[in-house]
Amino acid sequence: MKQASSIAKQLFRRNFLILFAFTALLACVLLKPVVMSRPVYSFQVTFDISQSMNVIDVVSDNTVISRLAAAREAAFKLLQRLPCGSEIGWSVFTGRRVVSLIAPVEVCEHYDGLLSSLEFIDHRMRWANASGIGKGLHQSIRAADTQTGAPRIIFFTDGQEAPPQSSGHRGMPSTDKYKVNGLIVGVGGSTPARIPKAIDEDGRVMAYWQADEVVQRVDAAPGQSHEELSSRQDAHLGKLGRLAKLSYLPLHSSGQLAEAAIDKSFAHVEDIPVDLRWIPASIALLLLSLRFLPDITAFYPRHRRSAGVL
Repeated sequence: MKQASSIAKQLFRRNFLILFAFTALLACVLLKPVVMSRPVYSFQVTFDISQSMNVIDVVSDNTVISRLAAAREAAFKLLQRLPCGSEIGWSVFTGRRVVSLIAPVEVCEHYDGLLSSLEFIDHRMRWANASGIGKGLHQSIRAADTQTGAPRIIFFTDGQEAPPQSSGHRGMPSTDKYKVNGLIVGVGGSTPARIPKAIDEDGRVMAYWQADEVVQRVDAAPGQSHEELSSRQDAHLGKLGRLAKLSYLPLHSSGQLAEAAIDKSFAHVEDIPVDLRWIPASIALLLLSLRFLPDITAFYPRHRRSAGVL
């Protein structure tokens, strides 16, 4: 009788855990999102898809990749870091035009769509070989200013102007009337490299631009202009950043953009519904794990247990 009473108490204690677990799971069903004030972000990201962005001179995880691939990788790291309630969208630039692919949408609800669309941004979208960086930057700022919430802009480019700008020309209309914040992100190596002219369907470079095939700088000494080569134009992009009142970030690692963009100067506070159902769900999982945890003493021989040997 005494042994039966002990077994009953033990069963009650163990099944009591199931009752608590059931209560926690019921809370998961009934618990509504809690509205909390949180810092969130809104970005419209523009990718330069001109031919110089196909130059393979960026080192990532001991592998050399193209500038455009490095830009996509940095955007992916940013997408991962943005808190729920934040928004991000994609645009592309070449020639003198910026085309919006996706206006900023909420990152958690549309994460899969944002990720899959990011993977398709490549050189095959290019509609022109020219590259007027200042005009593209101006278009990005103007478009962001008209969007709801005035998202911050992130503009990926190597700064290669094609045809080249003459000395003293900025190539960008005034942006003084726009109140748009954001980053110009310089992508590429510092050593001039050949610009791919033709790329096959598998991404292999079939030909490079030659000196006699591109417009050279008219204000350079004979033989000193090499516009068939490209490197990250830090001085030019820094100047455009100052003119547009944007910060300039030369990209040295894929995670660097996320560190710079997740900054309080780019954030705004909103009341965001926060899903807290993970808390009672975790409690229920812990209680059920404790309930069905095997009795480890059952693995020891009976004579050792009776002798008090552990």
